[in-house]
Amino acid sequence: MSVALPAALSPRTAEQIRTEWLEQLFPPGWVWARRPDSNLASLIWPFAVSIAAVEADIAAMANEINPSNSTLLLEDYEAVLGNDPCGKDPALMSLAERQAFDNDRWIGNAGVSWDFFQTLAAKNGVSISIEEPEPPVCGVARCGGVRCGTWKLRFVWVVTLPDRNTGLECPFMRNNPPDLTLIFKYADGS
Repeated sequence: MSVALPAALSPRTAEQIRTEWLEQLFPPGWVWARRPDSNLASLIWPFAVSIAAVEADIAAMANEINPSNSTLLLEDYEAVLGNDPCGKDPALMSLAERQAFDNDRWIGNAGVSWDFFQTLAAKNGVSISIEEPEPPVCGVARCGGVRCGTWKLRFVWVVTLPDRNTGLECPFMRNNPPDLTLIFKYADGS
């Protein structure tokens, strides 16, 4: 016997559970009376009440599955995440901002692409540009020797920010993969 919730996560009542059990679990016949006022119905009633309570608890926790909708467990998510390495304090944010901020930290980066970083900047009201310079190639390749550069130079991005006050350096560094080197340039020349 499973305790599966319907697709919409709406819990069943104890009466619905009792009726389902009477109709589905017991064979037909006068010995197995399927009426709600029968002794059999009275016998299974406490179990139906317990299952209904479990389903109601599960449905109530459906919004707590991740920080984006969480209200009851939001502080627990924040305790697991620890302090923000970039110094932002969720306690100073509204509930919706806090949920979005904690969810971003919980699920990590959504993909390391130019679009990801540009979207991250746009969320903070900043327009950025990203360049991926070609590594220097000098002369003819030689076996066993490096002439001008290495393959690691393929993973360098130059991010141009408007100025040093955007506060985006830390979130960018937190979300970049270990093989990518970010170099920050500032449009105002600072």
